[in-house]
Amino acid sequence: MRFADLIQLALDNLRRNRTRSLLTLIGVMIGVAALLSLMSYGAGVQFNAEREFNSYELYNSLRITSSPSIFGRFSDFATASPDLESENDDRPSVPLTDSLIATFANIDGVLAAYPEVIFPAKLKASGKSLPVQVIAIPMAFGDIPAYHPVTGNFFSAPTDTALMMAPSMARRLGYEDPETLVGQTITLETISLHINGLIRAAPAIATGLTSIPLIHHNNKVTVAGLLPEDDQPISGLVRVILPIDFAQQMQKITFFSTVDLMMRDGNAKGYMAALVQLSHPDAFPGVRQQLEDQGLFVTSFRDQFAQAERIFLIMDLALGVIGFIALLVATVGIANTMMMNVMERTREIGVMKAIGGDERDLQRLFLVESGILGVVGGVLGLGLGWGITRLVQFGVNMYLHQHGVPNLEIFHIPLWLIVAILSTALFVSLLAGILPARRAARIEPIAALRSA
Repeated sequence: MRFADLIQLALDNLRRNRTRSLLTLIGVMIGVAALLSLMSYGAGVQFNAEREFNSYELYNSLRITSSPSIFGRFSDFATASPDLESENDDRPSVPLTDSLIATFANIDGVLAAYPEVIFPAKLKASGKSLPVQVIAIPMAFGDIPAYHPVTGNFFSAPTDTALMMAPSMARRLGYEDPETLVGQTITLETISLHINGLIRAAPAIATGLTSIPLIHHNNKVTVAGLLPEDDQPISGLVRVILPIDFAQQMQKITFFSTVDLMMRDGNAKGYMAALVQLSHPDAFPGVRQQLEDQGLFVTSFRDQFAQAERIFLIMDLALGVIGFIALLVATVGIANTMMMNVMERTREIGVMKAIGGDERDLQRLFLVESGILGVVGGVLGLGLGWGITRLVQFGVNMYLHQHGVPNLEIFHIPLWLIVAILSTALFVSLLAGILPARRAARIEPIAALRSA
């Protein structure tokens, strides 16, 4: 029997039991829609992380410390080289001084080398206050597209009392048109420890301080420019960029929590860490080797992201399993529908075999019927899942827009995901039709005709 004839006959048979076929299709639709929604959410999380990672060119960044850090151990685990820590722990500590960091910049393939300066602060303007993470960058970062302002200008000098921010932060400060904030002077509040207050509170340290004596510093800064936010929608909510020399001169604390403080090496001399930005990816192995040859501990952001990708994979598998369970429930419905069709068409099957019908054609017929249920239900389910994700996406982005936050792609539906889900739906539907098809092929013509 020709395949076209099998398709036509299968469609006619399914139309004879429209209600049952429709209910089975609905079950497949729901299963596929659930699978698409869950898998696209996991893909969206990974898509946003990769977008920000690539935008800031973190794959070209190295973090250098005088002693092993928790980030270094994390990276070593990610690269399956846990023995690196045991080899390096006995190395003498090399203080990260300004003069040493300056030598890093002379290594071939290095765009910039600078101390890691990151600290918490508050941004104040138009009567509003936002907690922010201040990150200091060198002037060489003017060559990186992520730091090219869409409005305004990059820093003119490393001592500029200026900052750059994302337009979303300007909107959260109450500026409906973020461009109007460029060139204005706003307040960046930092805090430092009150040494005299700590001395006076020394007797209470043994029993535990209820508060830490702090000094608040209101620094007047000019908004030099607004950074692009299309590829940095998440980090743009909290990041404020300052020139390196100005940031180093500010009075501040550089830890974000007691956990952060406890994880630091109190005996370390010089800076806690330095950062090296490569001019091109090919320089990575050579620069890393030269830094490690100086007795320094080097952490690669690309190694850390490799471990993050493993976490994404585990999350995708977990979400996929949950969605696949819903699809399996629909598969049971297909199997039940096909089995009922076999029982109801016993006489018809007997007649087909009595006039010379091939058993293989019978098996193909029922497999084609189940395949049609899987493919049609899969296509409709993809449409339903797409509609659900777009509706949720629209609602979330409306809420974010009301709070000045840029749109986020919560659900990401790449082509490979559509093909994979549709293929899975076809596979499980054919799997569900195997047993009914074999049962139909084994029916004896005489017994079938007598049962009528």
